[in-house]
Amino acid sequence: LVSHICNLLTETATLCLDVDNKSNNETAAALLFSLLDILHGMLTYTSSIVRLALQAQKSGSGGDTQAAEDLLLLSKPLTDLISLLIPLLPNEDPEIFEVSSKCLSILVQLYGGENPDSLTPENAESFAELLTSKKDPKEQKLLLRILRRMVASNEKHLESLKSSSCFLQALEQLAHADSLSADSAVTSLALEILNAICTK
Repeated sequence: LVSHICNLLTETATLCLDVDNKSNNETAAALLFSLLDILHGMLTYTSSIVRLALQAQKSGSGGDTQAAEDLLLLSKPLTDLISLLIPLLPNEDPEIFEVSSKCLSILVQLYGGENPDSLTPENAESFAELLTSKKDPKEQKLLLRILRRMVASNEKHLESLKSSSCFLQALEQLAHADSLSADSAVTSLALEILNAICTK
């Protein structure tokens, strides 16, 4: 199932992201949403199994951590989709953004910045565009938490973001936003990422 989802999502997302191909866009978008929904279900299930195993470990009740480890290993190829999910985030369809961002969030929670090539200059630009265009603090926080997790777990991502001037500019705007209108959590997250990049 993992390899099928990876292949189908890759092909469908490529179709949706192809600006020259408008003919089957609606069909591709509908299929993309369905596939993202399936992916979200798979990731939510994996995340819940891992969470239960961690809770059992902490409480000392000796839960079955092997099942969680096996599931994580089995689902690991899904990390290849990280670099594909990022360009889907600026999609005009808010539903695509919502489910893509949720999938991305769970993937980085489970695997961190496992895929070192996921923050390409183009993907850094996608994040910059999103951080500038999204005005809902909830969405901004989700994006910033994704970024924080990625850069905290893989130094290569710090290097990628450091060389993206438009990303740094977007981050600075959020970090130094007017304190009266800005969300303090957004400002704090942006500042944290900015400091991590600048002190690298």
